Amino acid sequence: MKSVKLSLAALAAIGISSHINAAALEESLKEVQPSIFDRIKIDGFARAKINVKDKENSNNTIEDIRLSAQLNILYYASDDLAFGTTLAADRNENPAGAPSQPIADYDSTYNKGLYIDRFFLLYKINDFTLTGGKQDIYSPWTETGFNSSRGNGITTLYKGVKDWTFAAAAFTQTNGLDDTNLGVPDVGSHHNLYAAGAIGALKDIGLGLQFWAGAYEKVIDAALFADVQYSIEGFSIRGQLNYSKLDKAFADNKSYTDDDGMFYGVETGYKNDRFSVGASYTKNDKRQPVYGLDGDNIGFIKVGSDLYYYMINKRDTQTYYVKGGLYFDKLSFRAGYGILDSGKKGYDGKISEAHAGVYYQYLKDFSVDLTLAALDGGETTVSDSVSGTLQLLCKF
Repeated sequence: MKSVKLSLAALAAIGISSHINAAALEESLKEVQPSIFDRIKIDGFARAKINVKDKENSNNTIEDIRLSAQLNILYYASDDLAFGTTLAADRNENPAGAPSQPIADYDSTYNKGLYIDRFFLLYKINDFTLTGGKQDIYSPWTETGFNSSRGNGITTLYKGVKDWTFAAAAFTQTNGLDDTNLGVPDVGSHHNLYAAGAIGALKDIGLGLQFWAGAYEKVIDAALFADVQYSIEGFSIRGQLNYSKLDKAFADNKSYTDDDGMFYGVETGYKNDRFSVGASYTKNDKRQPVYGLDGDNIGFIKVGSDLYYYMINKRDTQTYYVKGGLYFDKLSFRAGYGILDSGKKGYDGKISEAHAGVYYQYLKDFSVDLTLAALDGGETTVSDSVSGTLQLLCKF
C-alpha cells in the first residue's frame, strides 16, 4: 500500500528540473497525505431470493421471500495490520403466513434483522497471516460465505511454500452449523472446534490436494479428510475420503452402533467454453454416518439442487448423480438428476430429484438465476414436492 500519492499540485510545487526544493516538497506532501478512506476496502451484496414450493399433503403452496444483504469493511491501520467487520441483514418473509415486518425486527429463530456478522483483527507479515475474532470457520466440514459457519477464535495461514497453503484454527464458540440431520443443540453451540490442513494447488501438473485433521468437542473426537483432484484439458476426476470418530456419549445418544465411520465419494466430468457433463457417487457409513457439521459445507461432493440436504450424516446412504450445462456468453443452462438410495438405518427407500436452471449475467455486478426442481420421496417419509427459486443478486 502506498502511503503517499503525489497530486498535480505537488508535482508543480516540486518542479521538473533536476534541482528539487526540499522545502517545497515538504509543504506539498502536507496537502496530499492519505485520508482514512484511502485505507478502507468496502464490498458486499444485496440479494432477493423468491421460492415457491408445492408440497404433497400440504393445504397451501409454500411461498418464501428471503431478503439478504452484506457489507464488508476492512480498514488497514498499516500495511500489515487491519480491522474487519461485516454488517448483515437476513429476513425470510412468508406471504401466506405472516405480514411483512421491518427488516431490523429481530427474531432469533428465522430472521436475524440487522446484525454484526464478523468482527476481527488481521495481522500479516511476509507469508504468515493471523486472524483473531468473530470470523468464518474455514474447514471442509463447515461453510464459508454469507450466513454460514461462524465462531470466535484464531485462524493462521502460511503460504511460504510454493503451491501450498497451510492452515490452523481454534474456536472456543461456534454458530451457524445447521442442516446436518443431527439435531439441536448437538451442533452450533459453545463446543470448541479445532482444525488444521494443507491445501496444494499444483497447477503445472493439474493436481489439487487437501489434507485436514479436526475435532469438535463433545461431538467428534477426531476427523481426517483427504481430497485429490486431477484435471487435464477439460477432463477432471476427484476422489475424497473422510474418517470420523465420535464422542462416545454422543454416539450412544444417537444410537449409532459404532464410534468410527467413513464417508467416501468420487466425481468425474468434462468442461469447455460451451458445455459440461459430469457424474458422481457418494457413500455414507452404515454404522456411523457423521461427516459434516453444516449442510452447505465447502469440502464434500454435493448431489442435486436440494437432495444433498437429505444425504448428509444419514446412515447407510449412497447417491448417484449426473449433470450437464450449456454456456452462451452471459447466458447458461444447467440440469441434473440424482438418486439417493438409503437402507433401513436411513430413509429405508429411494429419493430422487430432477432439476434444471438458467443463469443470466445481465451486468458485471448483477445476475439472475432461476432453478426448477422436482423431488420424489418414493416410499419414504419424505414428501414429494415441486419448487421454483428465483434469485436476483447485485454485488458491489
